[in-house]
Amino acid sequence: MRKQDVLFLSIVSVLFLLLFGAVSLWDSMQSTGELYAKVFYKDELILMIDLHTNEYVIYNTPYKNQINVGLASEGIFYVPGTTTQSMEMLYLVDNYAKDNQVVGIKLMVENQKIRIAYQESPRDLCELQSPTDSRLRPLVCLPNELTVSVFTNMNADEFIPDAILE
Repeated sequence: MRKQDVLFLSIVSVLFLLLFGAVSLWDSMQSTGELYAKVFYKDELILMIDLHTNEYVIYNTPYKNQINVGLASEGIFYVPGTTTQSMEMLYLVDNYAKDNQVVGIKLMVENQKIRIAYQESPRDLCELQSPTDSRLRPLVCLPNELTVSVFTNMNADEFIPDAILE
């Protein structure tokens, strides 16, 4: 590789790091201290979770009956997933899911971060994503048509929207 190419790549790398740092700083400055996760299924907002308190809002959608919040106080939420149908592996380790015949994706809130704890998809890549508390790192599970976005610039009074079920 020529010296000019190495210099160009070095400059691009430094600019990328500076830009990423600036975006992260801007995100931190916009933060209100509140953390909310918005769960989208098939591009429709179905659930919002306060990552500090585990309080939640279920939206009045066709999927509202597929959402199970029986363990919400423990930070566990079950939501629908397109390819997650067989729950046998989860039933081996999760008695609540087995007893209630839950079918879907298991989300967990721990240490004010949210992660995908169980799902089925080709190669189960969705579960490999690290927990997030940043809007710069959403959880995306394309085979299951599920996206979880974190919002840090909402106030507590924005947590209760107009069209809700619970």
